[in-house]
Amino acid sequence: MPRLVLGMDGGQTSTTAAVCEANGRLVGVGRAGPANHVWEPGGVQRARRAVKRSTTAALEAARLPRQTIFDAAFLGITGTKDDGRTECAVRNCVRTKRLRIANDKVNALASVTAGKPGVVVIAGTGTIAYGENSRSRCATASGWGFLLGDEGAGFWIAREAIAAACRAYDGRGEETALSRMLLAEAGAPDLWDLHFLIYSAKISRSAIAGLARAVPTAAAQGDRTARSILYQAGRELGLAAGTVARRLEMHRGRTTVGMVGGVFGGSAEVRRSFRHQVRRHVPRAQFAPARFAPVIGSVVLALKMAGVRLTQTVLANLETASDEIGGK
Repeated sequence: MPRLVLGMDGGQTSTTAAVCEANGRLVGVGRAGPANHVWEPGGVQRARRAVKRSTTAALEAARLPRQTIFDAAFLGITGTKDDGRTECAVRNCVRTKRLRIANDKVNALASVTAGKPGVVVIAGTGTIAYGENSRSRCATASGWGFLLGDEGAGFWIAREAIAAACRAYDGRGEETALSRMLLAEAGAPDLWDLHFLIYSAKISRSAIAGLARAVPTAAAQGDRTARSILYQAGRELGLAAGTVARRLEMHRGRTTVGMVGGVFGGSAEVRRSFRHQVRRHVPRAQFAPARFAPVIGSVVLALKMAGVRLTQTVLANLETASDEIGGK
């Protein structure tokens, strides 16, 4: 049997596992539910379930036995901290010779740089900026969660849009197309009904973040409020990236700055504002989209753990694997 590695990307919405050979060829993909934040109620059980189910599904897709032992496995799981709680929760869920469990910011950077230095901003339901320099130092900015921060993330954009619609309803703010579009997106008859759904917890955090889809649509129709929200989102994300670059003393050189997540993919306004803000801090920044899907970023790190040299052939196979999985 060829040497096998496992890469995993566990987020607030879903978890994806990929089994690859040492040459980078994809042999199996598995998916499961969210794997985030083990300290939240039910978090340990949720994370263990997601890791086990996605790994089992990937092995089944590869037609490999469940008892397969990987040469190395990298699990990138959102909300993971350096206190060891996530590792304690899930380390026995994967059979592997070498295991590393880290925040998904680490594999997100690898999905852009293939393991080289740089800075990445992840902007999905939540957001975080992360960087590593040539001296193996790392730094993080943002990522404080939906209550204390995550400015520029999908949830933040949705919350700002809903708040703007509420101000317009009261007459405290200008009229905005967001009032109508948010309700259509949520399937709610009026703002008070949406208010009830949110405060009664009948709509999940990720579903609230999904309402952010209405904001680029409104902005494209010329809505000033929507455009302002997206501009501010890009500005906040760019500030986080610039802060990381400065802390790592990477702000004067040609630093790769990656953009990962649905917020970037869904709004040209966010991307423009982001680039403008980053260049204020990192004038020679080189912007890059993700080269691989986040789960393949985890595979890159697993291959490095296994001592595999990332040749052009291996990288080309990983690009093919990423195209097959999608989600860059």
